[in-house]
Amino acid sequence: MTFEQVLTWCRNNSADARGIYRAKDLSIRQSDQRLPDNLPALGEIFHWDVQLGDLQLVTSASDMERLVSGKMTLEEFKGTHRRG
Repeated sequence: MTFEQVLTWCRNNSADARGIYRAKDLSIRQSDQRLPDNLPALGEIFHWDVQLGDLQLVTSASDMERLVSGKMTLEEFKGTHRRG
């Protein structure tokens, strides 16, 4: 997964994502024309906050990669956050 793929995924899914790393964060929004400057190495991201409309979810770096690659659908992702 690359940051460019995250941006494309955000645009395609009307989502905003915030990557959290070492007391810092970076935002990638569906409306962004380009990626932020001074990006960290992708492996430095501990987790992602994903905003889908009114729904805000936290996902691991590995689940974000599954989402972006298409190995996990949005419905599967949302299902992991539903309470019984």
